[in-house]
Amino acid sequence: MFVVTNTIRIMAGHGKQVAERFAAGRGVQQMPGFIRLEVWLGEGKEGEEELKVCTVWENEESFRNWTSSESFRESHRGGGESKQYMLGASLNKYEMVVSSQA
Repeated sequence: MFVVTNTIRIMAGHGKQVAERFAAGRGVQQMPGFIRLEVWLGEGKEGEEELKVCTVWENEESFRNWTSSESFRESHRGGGESKQYMLGASLNKYEMVVSSQA
């Protein structure tokens, strides 16, 4: 499995508002190879919150197909007023090597 995290720094008090933007999914759920989307909200540096958007894919090729799709471009257009609260972001990619469940 292939995991991608997008860590977005948000002005304090606006994390849940920005997270709502990901609730609709905007097409990612229909992409071949997509497994799941999780959005986590936590504390960042003083005056900031941190939103971690995590997508899990069957493989890296599935993720690349998503990023080159029209659905991806459409989902990343605009951003409305949530963009004014975003302070920065970083993208990380991982290969899952161990997984455990209860």
